[in-house]
Amino acid sequence: MPVQVQPAVSLWLQGDDPAFKVVFDHYYPRLHRYAIRYLKNEVWAEDTAMEVLAKVWEKKAIITAATFENYLFTIARNQVINLWKKRIEVVVSYDTLEDSGLEDATTDPLLTKELEAVYQQSIAVLPQQRQTIYRMHRNEKLSYKEIADILHISPKTVENQMGAALKHLRAAMMQYLTSVIL
Repeated sequence: MPVQVQPAVSLWLQGDDPAFKVVFDHYYPRLHRYAIRYLKNEVWAEDTAMEVLAKVWEKKAIITAATFENYLFTIARNQVINLWKKRIEVVVSYDTLEDSGLEDATTDPLLTKELEAVYQQSIAVLPQQRQTIYRMHRNEKLSYKEIADILHISPKTVENQMGAALKHLRAAMMQYLTSVIL
């Protein structure tokens, strides 16, 4: 931590709220760069930087000057991961998944391509019946009842298979994104 920021952090943590402006002015750009590196989206990065600084403000009673920067960037890392978790829920959600499923997942074409590959590989390793059910529901837009009638199984089996497929897809995509972020 630069010399001029350390006293401001200490003062702020001791109750001098105006000292937070120095802390904010120093760390906001760093947090923004950190977030943009992983999120590849300006708005998300701005929101993340602001949320991290707001959380630090809320938790200042438990932070020490010596651990401040580590605490700050741990919160930032967790915010990035949580945002990706939310995005994965949107991407994998059976209510919002489009044909390719990943058009809005990120503004970075390379990451979008990688996510698409992880998504397709995750579908490919599903057991055959689960994969069939998943594709019928996603691609052909069939209801659980219609799938059950076609495959001569119960609607509850279709529901269970879709739940298992979605759980698998979320886990695979989260594992990939966590490895990218860490």
